[in-house]
Amino acid sequence: MTSTKLRYRALPLYASPLEEHSEHHYGHEHKPHGHDSHSNSEIFTGKEPLATEEDQTRPPHEGSPAFREREEASSIELFYDLFFVANLSSFTGTHSIDDASTVKSYIGFFALLWFNWLQVTLYDVRFGVDSIFERVCKALHLGIMIAFAVVGTQFNTNDTATYSVTFQQFSCIMMISKLILLVQYGYILFWVRGHAKVVAPLLIHMAAFATGAIICLGLIFSFNDHTQSSSYLAWYVIAVLEALTVFVSSSWWRSVSFKRSNLNERVGLLTLIILGEGVIVLTKSMSSVTKGANYSPAITGQIIASVLIIVRLLLGFHQAREVPSAADPL
Repeated sequence: MTSTKLRYRALPLYASPLEEHSEHHYGHEHKPHGHDSHSNSEIFTGKEPLATEEDQTRPPHEGSPAFREREEASSIELFYDLFFVANLSSFTGTHSIDDASTVKSYIGFFALLWFNWLQVTLYDVRFGVDSIFERVCKALHLGIMIAFAVVGTQFNTNDTATYSVTFQQFSCIMMISKLILLVQYGYILFWVRGHAKVVAPLLIHMAAFATGAIICLGLIFSFNDHTQSSSYLAWYVIAVLEALTVFVSSSWWRSVSFKRSNLNERVGLLTLIILGEGVIVLTKSMSSVTKGANYSPAITGQIIASVLIIVRLLLGFHQAREVPSAADPL
């Protein structure tokens, strides 16, 4: 009986986000002497050859490096998604969302959390490669999520004066998150230096995050315990502009597009997890309503309405999954 030894590959300190053939082939392509213009692997239809396997792996722009294709989310990325839902659960557990003001605060907190998740995900689905560097960055992003949960317990947009320290901390947290992304994109920039078609959009990404970090730093000093401030609205403007910058530049420079990424899978998985959290909250609410009460027609109607809402959400999610990939035009 032969003994099998498990071999463990040491995790590299850093890893290239480029495909192996891209590092040595694209931008330095030449044909050997005597090589015919039509490869033997091509299939002819009588007019022109069909795309070969090599053609299918070419980057959108000839001469640009090809990034590694992401087919499915990694375990650490799914773990990061769970932190997102844990934040929402923590917020709903510490806030009674029962009037217009608390709903406004909940939507505001959710928007900031989602845009932060989105930017991290937009990096991961295109450039994320397992290495010590990437794991350290992911650990920092998880720390950002924990910080969101901690300060989210006192997030109240209706009274920034009383909770001025909370809003200062929020601005500081978002500044740090943008600086981490700035370092990560700078890391990718190092690997693609010399390729102008990739360097240009990456520099635009970095400029957006650097600008956002500087503005968030300035917003820290706009909150005080004497006056009500609306400067927190700048967070949402920054978040929207950053997202637009990344999407527009990625669609303009196809070399950094989301065409070969698993963006739709990540968004779909997060949506499903959020729906699951919503179902839990809904069932808890119904348990509180029906606790110690007789099943009157009104309570029975609420239960039926709750079940119909859950079914409608699940059907809507299923229909959305069948829509053509939103990442294709990007």
